[in-house]
Amino acid sequence: MITDRDYNALADNAYEVDKNKAKHPIRKGDTIDVEDNNKILSSFEVLKVKDNTENGMQAMAVAPLDKNGKADTSQVVIAYAGTNADDDLDVLTDVQTVGLGKDTLTTSTRVEVPFNPNKPSDRYVTTTTIMDAQSVTALQFAEEISKLYPNSRITTTGHSLGEYLALLVAAENQWVNVGFNGPDPYGVLSKKAKEWVKKNPGWLTNFRNRGDAIGNLMGNGTGAETMISLDMGLNPFKGAFHSLSTWEFDDEGRLLIPKNEYNKKALQQEIERQLVQEFILKMAVLSDLKAKFQASGGGLSTNEQIYLDDTQALAVVQLASSEFELAMTNTMKVYQDGILDLEDLWKSCVSNAQAASPDLNYGEVMDTLSSANCIESTMVTVPSEDFREKIAKAKQMSEKFTRLVSEIKSELAKLIEIDQELARQLE
Repeated sequence: MITDRDYNALADNAYEVDKNKAKHPIRKGDTIDVEDNNKILSSFEVLKVKDNTENGMQAMAVAPLDKNGKADTSQVVIAYAGTNADDDLDVLTDVQTVGLGKDTLTTSTRVEVPFNPNKPSDRYVTTTTIMDAQSVTALQFAEEISKLYPNSRITTTGHSLGEYLALLVAAENQWVNVGFNGPDPYGVLSKKAKEWVKKNPGWLTNFRNRGDAIGNLMGNGTGAETMISLDMGLNPFKGAFHSLSTWEFDDEGRLLIPKNEYNKKALQQEIERQLVQEFILKMAVLSDLKAKFQASGGGLSTNEQIYLDDTQALAVVQLASSEFELAMTNTMKVYQDGILDLEDLWKSCVSNAQAASPDLNYGEVMDTLSSANCIESTMVTVPSEDFREKIAKAKQMSEKFTRLVSEIKSELAKLIEIDQELARQLE
């Protein structure tokens, strides 16, 4: 499984596709190692790169290497490069595409012309060129990769401008995205993509640093934002708020969110994201497995694989089921704890009010609280309904997942019965 740490490293390496920036630009066939403390944790093969010299867009498509060192193209990540401050095309893109939402890029060049004695002051002319914006060519590159790997689960990542492009591409193609410090592209999405992001929270993840004045631009229309306080203060002139290196990860490669008062929402969002993306991944694995059974019609390719195929398939189902249930349990606990926290807060509020007003009876205390709009319905009932709605949605996901698991186990049981009969005949 591709981790947050992997996405961070790939977003960083995407900058190295730019031949005007990198001494040794990344090219097709290269291997990218993701390291921590000089230990290689995972590796990826570069499948294709794009270095568009006309508009300044860089991107690469990679696949993780399996235990045998071969590219596992069942998973493909498209990583987009962010702004190179020394590249005028990137700077123009920040203004014209990110800021103004244009799908074209306009450049102006001042050219010296031969001296004309009749017009001695006209030594220069300005030429204007209009071309496709990086947003357009980013989508074109994604389409190329989708055609090259039609059966792959494609995800996107990027940093800064790169995450802006990665979010755009993911939303338009209904893919998962995990990226960092990106302005939000909601304003340039198609109507279909806008509807999709509203209906599918958790598919897009844009980790933002609370103090980042660049990455937090353009709002949060996609809903991808996970805003995190890294306890770095809020002075934009002090600290590397926009840097990829500020993010840290646990031993499993998950992004670490400091446990402070500001990050309560982010911690809840992260639990929800893990559940949604676990659901997406496991449903894809099981759907592929189900399709394989249906395509084979229950037939066996070779006698030698009779037991092996069934055992492996059952192991896949059981592992997917247990991992999803764990994510489900963690999410439900967060929601239930949230409801209990609201109830405790209300009780504490009433208790403190009574202690502060010993001359008032209970009814008078409640009236005083009510006059300040501090009532149980606003502090507990309404917020609790939001948690209960989330619990209901989580249960719907669980029911859908359980139905698919049940269908596959039923298919497996039939196959195992056939296999065992065939095995007895072969003895």
